[in-house]
Amino acid sequence: MGTEQEPVRVYGPETWGTVAGSEWSWWDLWFCLIAVKDHGGELAALAAELAHRIRHPDRGVFQSRDSDDARLSHLFDLAARLGAAGVAPADLANPVVLADRKITARARAKFKGNIPNGTYARTPPMLDLPRQRLHRRARHGLWSTFSVDPTAFYEKFRPTVDRKRGLSESQTSRVVDTLYGRVVRLDDPRRRTAERLALYRAFYTAADELADIADDSYGHLGDLRTEMWLVYLDIDWRETGMSADDYWRDLCGLRMWEDDGMDLGHEQAWFCSVQEDEITLIEGILSDLAEEAVSYVLDYQADQALAAMAQLRSSTSRQSSETPGRRSGRK
Repeated sequence: MGTEQEPVRVYGPETWGTVAGSEWSWWDLWFCLIAVKDHGGELAALAAELAHRIRHPDRGVFQSRDSDDARLSHLFDLAARLGAAGVAPADLANPVVLADRKITARARAKFKGNIPNGTYARTPPMLDLPRQRLHRRARHGLWSTFSVDPTAFYEKFRPTVDRKRGLSESQTSRVVDTLYGRVVRLDDPRRRTAERLALYRAFYTAADELADIADDSYGHLGDLRTEMWLVYLDIDWRETGMSADDYWRDLCGLRMWEDDGMDLGHEQAWFCSVQEDEITLIEGILSDLAEEAVSYVLDYQADQALAAMAQLRSSTSRQSSETPGRRSGRK
């Protein structure tokens, strides 16, 4: 299709036009134009440029990491939509568009500097950044694979941890007492193993979310998280019928995003239940997670996944030299 004159005031999420039966925003057009003009129409090369800019910021030029994360997030979403529609960047950035100097200048300007944080300026993928999406997936995203979905148990904790304001030291201590009492009451001796696995998995996420806003200077929340996490890892998940792929994929996601030191002194515990025939599976999961994190320039999380591989090997080596045995998991 031909070019359309850009409105005097356009921020990007507005619809630019229709190609191959799909609507495309101005952000879509600007990204396609830059890809065609500077990268031979390759969005992957444009993504590499953004990744390099995030990793190696020019100190002489203001460049917002958040804004570049937003650009990269939109770029991945755009690539997926182009593929689904069966069109290429050059189908949007056609010769008529490329010849329009105003659109080109606008595209290059939009590829730099800060992007206001609002729906008027950002597309949905720009508002929901990869860091947020992947962390949310680690906390909640694989619950449907459990024999008993942890959601119902999470709802028992959510009123206590879902707060709009931060918590002081004393408030955190009181909330920790509330959480401890609740999880003890919920862990009824008559519960099936699948229910206990769901309960303590839900607690992990609830306590993790609380840690985002709590002042835990006394260390009470950290101690409780560690205690309940160790109980979770001690539950015989195989008894629930959950597949090894689902269990380890969920746990590896948690390991990659755990940065509060909850496992201090217990680093080997993540893989305490691993069996020898699962090692290759787990290494593949961790490798996939690391590769995904690198693509979004989440280098710290990628390093965490690689560090978990070393923990896996160390844990399995230790297990092979010890007499097999399991703790009860009950207090």
